[in-house]
Amino acid sequence: MLSHVLPFYANTHSENSAFATQTTKFRESARSIIKKCVNCNSDDVVIFTGSGSTAAIHKTVDILQLRADNIRNQYVVFVSTSEHHSNILPWKETGVEFVQIPNNKQGLLDQNVLKTKLKYYREQIKKNIICTFSAASNVTGILADVDPISELVHEHEGLIFWDYAAAAPHVHINMNPSEKAAKDAVFISTHKFVGGPGAPGNSYKLFKKTDILTLLKLGLLIAKKKIFTNRVPSGPGGGTVNYVTRQAVEYTKDIETREEGGTPNILGSIRAGLVFILKHAIGHELIDDREKKLVDKFIQRFRDSETLLILGPLDIPRLAIFSFLIYVPSIGKYLHHNFVCSLLNDLFGIQVRSGCSCAGPYVLDLLEIDDKKADIYTRFITEDSSRQVDNHNLEIPQNSLMKPGFTRFNLSYFIDDEEVNYILDSIDFIAQNGWRFLPLYMYDSKTAIWHPRHLLRENHFIEVHQLETTTFQDGTIQETTSVPNSSQSFSRQLSLVSSSLSLTGGPLQQARVMCEKMPEHVYKHLNFLTDTPLAIPQNYKDLIWFIEPKEVVLELLIELGRKQQQAHTSPPFKPRYKTT
Repeated sequence: MLSHVLPFYANTHSENSAFATQTTKFRESARSIIKKCVNCNSDDVVIFTGSGSTAAIHKTVDILQLRADNIRNQYVVFVSTSEHHSNILPWKETGVEFVQIPNNKQGLLDQNVLKTKLKYYREQIKKNIICTFSAASNVTGILADVDPISELVHEHEGLIFWDYAAAAPHVHINMNPSEKAAKDAVFISTHKFVGGPGAPGNSYKLFKKTDILTLLKLGLLIAKKKIFTNRVPSGPGGGTVNYVTRQAVEYTKDIETREEGGTPNILGSIRAGLVFILKHAIGHELIDDREKKLVDKFIQRFRDSETLLILGPLDIPRLAIFSFLIYVPSIGKYLHHNFVCSLLNDLFGIQVRSGCSCAGPYVLDLLEIDDKKADIYTRFITEDSSRQVDNHNLEIPQNSLMKPGFTRFNLSYFIDDEEVNYILDSIDFIAQNGWRFLPLYMYDSKTAIWHPRHLLRENHFIEVHQLETTTFQDGTIQETTSVPNSSQSFSRQLSLVSSSLSLTGGPLQQARVMCEKMPEHVYKHLNFLTDTPLAIPQNYKDLIWFIEPKEVVLELLIELGRKQQQAHTSPPFKPRYKTT
């Protein structure tokens, strides 16, 4: 990109200069590469969109004109229970009839129910059917039976769309495996591919440290031409027309041109082509083989764990994407997912994600939280003041900590075994001992962020660079951020405990020593009298699912023989799929 693309950069809406011609050629080459990699035929088009699969889905909704009453009433949309919010909300907000197909006992989309619904809506209700399903869950990595489901939908004259946001970097995408199994549209987020998001310099390792590639965030809509029945483009603007006069306008008939109005993300489009070349060069057989080995390695290690509870079924095909809860039997609750995320970062430098991964309905199913319980949890996090009072006129304080969630990470096929083992060893350590580190942290009930106890909340990210401090003095880019006071520095405060214990060795060795000496350190050095109370009304205390620091303090004092054993209760919810 630096050597061969950027030196010739120009707008692609003009081809009368050498640079514009070259840039246009690069971008159209990327489109051709993507078509070849996903086995497009002459009936397929590739549309570059904005913010990942979300933008591709929104564009599809606009192309189908589902917001128009006369069109919307002719359609029904089927989704699975495993969808990302981006494959739920754009469809639902049009007001179109919306049907959710449940999973079967194995945790896969129930094709028997799907077949029944397809037959009912096509033969009795006489509606046009759109099925839009995830090729793989971004929460559990569970893979859908893409081709059999596509065939089933086409047998009932429906349209089948596949959201490949989570799956695309890992699996082979075939737009036309057969006539019956052909996909009518797929949605792809190219920033999830090997290379990752960002500008040059934000790179990832691929087998060799020298093999690096970067990619800007970009979405792809790959679809059959037959769905583009809209007279006006979904985003009319520059580049979509043959002419515009004072009285008239004529849009071009070329679908790929008319549906990419405005100056496109030129560099992102070109990079999208490059990452598809890279994925193709590695080969989906190699990727698939490596993914299976990583999945087996993780599941074999944690299948029978009493403390790390894997979400989702374990015995069906899945990607190396894992979501889990950490349960502490001695206390009877879970570690807060945001605390787990912070601790993996602070102790081991491992970056994971915590929350619900924008898949709320699926998470409620996985955690077996019924609608009544879910309604109460939402009252703790809503911004609607009318819902901050329950049916008994009891005020429910806003508290983001109460939102259930999990910790998620993936084992990428391009990392080596040594790195995989380090990640799994670190997660195993947190699963067994993470609760002992809770006294070192405090929480913010407004943001649900956990930060080191010695560090003021407003200084938690004091060393994070900010664009506001950037200047262009003397013709160079400079950052004017002053060096933070060493007594307030994030890294300085994180090292207080380890330095007081005279730790040596690697991160895991240091963590084990800290764990062993934690009871004495907590007793001698930490003051909990000023901690902000959780302030959950008595009626709802049994819905507190996570451990508070003060509960761990009591456990550690019991170890020192300074407190008596406390009675503990069970958590308010447990994952559906058991790991034993």
